[in-house]
Formats: sequence, structure tokens, C-alpha cells
Amino acid sequence: MPSTPSSSTVSERPPRSVEAAPTRNRGRIARYVALALIVTSVPVSLLIRRVVAPVDRVDPLHSGAAPAFELRALDGELVSLAGLRGRPVVVNFFGGWCVQCVNELPLLAQMQGRYPGVSIVGVLYREDPEVGRKTAESGHATWPVLLDPDRKTAAAYGVQGAPATFFIRSDGTIAGDLLGPVSIGILDKQFRKIAG
Repeated sequence: MPSTPSSSTVSERPPRSVEAAPTRNRGRIARYVALALIVTSVPVSLLIRRVVAPVDRVDPLHSGAAPAFELRALDGELVSLAGLRGRPVVVNFFGGWCVQCVNELPLLAQMQGRYPGVSIVGVLYREDPEVGRKTAESGHATWPVLLDPDRKTAAAYGVQGAPATFFIRSDGTIAGDLLGPVSIGILDKQFRKIAG
């Protein structure tokens, strides 16, 4: 015989609160409002900062004439882009604090072996010279590592972070640039562009 709920079974259940649904909805709405405020606050704060304190921003150079430089190397030698004219050149801005830079140095060393006609120069970016020397040595960088203490060369190339690598044709024009992490395949493609 089918059982029917007895009156004692029904009365044992607590009555469902009519107030519970609006309370849950208020909590959900509060979470959505908080999320919306968080998501919109970052872009708004960046916009306000640009309006209040505009920054002279220069995008990295992708083409055109490579900015000239004359910088002192870690070994004391004076190195200039003009002195490298007639050869393709790779200019790599790096620092030991930058994991991607440290990873890129051995790849550049491999490219130097594949393309011996291409000159490579490293430019320390926001780095102590002694730390830069150790980083270059551990990355098998046999090319000149240059000091840019006032960051004028970095600014001329539009560098605002590292790694930043520029590929310059033998006529002194920029063939391309790579910003951020790279692979051996991407580097090889850029080296081929300038090696001719």
C-alpha cells in the first residue's frame, strides 16, 4: 500500500523562508557590482593617470633608419653603429634581472655561429655592469656588451622593457624587431632577413 506523508512528517520540515530568496539575490547582486567595479577601476585609473601626468611614449622602431649610437663596452672599447656600417647588425637590449633575456642569449650565440657575417651587440638595460658581464658570460655572449647609463640609446629605439632585439640591414635600416620571449625559429627568420 502506498505510503502517504503523515502530518508528523510534514510538520518536521522547517517552513521554507520567504525571505531567503531576496537575501540570496542581494548577495549575488553585490558580488556582480563588486566585480564590475574591480574590472572597470584599472582602465579608468590608467586613463586618469595619462591625463594627469602624460608620459612621452615612443613605440619601438620597426623600420626606418636605425638610431646612431656610440657607447662604451664593458671592456672599455668604444663601439658605434657607424663603425659597424656595411655589415648587418643585431642590437639586443637585455638585463640579468630578465629571465627572457637570459634565455635569449644562448639562442643569439647559436645564431652567431650560423650567421658569422652578422655582428651582434648587447646593450645593458637597467642593469649593473658587473651583473651584466656575468649574465653575458653565462649566456655565451662573445659580442660586445655596451653600457647605456642614461638610457638615451634605449629611448631612441623606443625600448621600455627587455628583451628588445633589433635587426639592422647593412645599409643601416631596421629590418625588424622582436620584443619579449623568442624561439630559435623566430630568431633564425630575422637573421635570414638581414644576412642576405
